[in-house]
Amino acid sequence: MGVLILDMDTTIAFTPSQVLALCSAVVVLSGAVHVVINLFAKVSAPTKLQNVRLDAIEDRLEKHDDLFKKDLQRLENVDEANRVTQRAILALLSHGIDGNDIEELRKAKSELQEYLIKR
Repeated sequence: MGVLILDMDTTIAFTPSQVLALCSAVVVLSGAVHVVINLFAKVSAPTKLQNVRLDAIEDRLEKHDDLFKKDLQRLENVDEANRVTQRAILALLSHGIDGNDIEELRKAKSELQEYLIKR
């Protein structure tokens, strides 16, 4: 039998069965806490996995957006080059057909030079 003395007048006595019951209660509570923690980990695992996957997808999406912006700029540059070239060809055709439009040829040449210099 265990004895705990709080002060001179009060004495608390424990029997071996009470000590064993207290130890059993601690073990049961510890096991219950362990089960709850494992359950929480299993329940939250899919969410964590999902968040990791979503972060990776968002990173890829940002990279793709950057690539699309670069492609759009490149296509706009190609369109501008096509317009300048087509104006020059049109001026050449017009001059070749009737021998006139010298000023249009000069203008097309100037536009083509300006485009090539800026490029």
